[in-house]
Amino acid sequence: MTLEYLLSIVVVGGAILPAIGLWWWHWDSVNVRVQSGVNDDEAAVAMVLAIVKAARKSLIIRDDGNKEPETVYDDANVIDTVRKQLADNDELHIRCLFNDRDDLELVRQIAAEYPTRFQVWYHNGPRPDDIHYKIADDGLVGHLSWHEYKQPERDFKLLDCSAAKPRTRKRAFGQYLRQFEREVAAAAR
Repeated sequence: MTLEYLLSIVVVGGAILPAIGLWWWHWDSVNVRVQSGVNDDEAAVAMVLAIVKAARKSLIIRDDGNKEPETVYDDANVIDTVRKQLADNDELHIRCLFNDRDDLELVRQIAAEYPTRFQVWYHNGPRPDDIHYKIADDGLVGHLSWHEYKQPERDFKLLDCSAAKPRTRKRAFGQYLRQFEREVAAAAR
């Protein structure tokens, strides 16, 4: 074998093997459905309902939780849907982390009915960054939104990973799931 032949094998192998590795790692991303745009209060309610209905084991909610005239947390349809999901799914636990301690109808009603399976924490200190999320079943489906405080229109991304493998779900939502656990550990209940 000549030196040129060996070098060409090394160069080709050095390019092809990483490409195969990248393809293998990311190929499942085609199974993630993504919807993005700007939503208002009405659209936010519809997205929350879809995520609540998808949850069977866990739902985390990270939001301001402030009392606004059209807040999803006072919406009767949202409250009824949360109640039904908890009644129909004995394993379902819903955990919320809010920035504000406002009197929300969802918290008042559902925490009283399901005190061990619906838990709420409150962020200590100044309002953190503008990202908020609702994630069902460790990344099966999730809604991410970015908005300033009390802004009625929000940039959002809705990710449906129900057809994707767990590692793809983890890649899509892992940082938010870890952030939630860190913030809950530091929050007041």
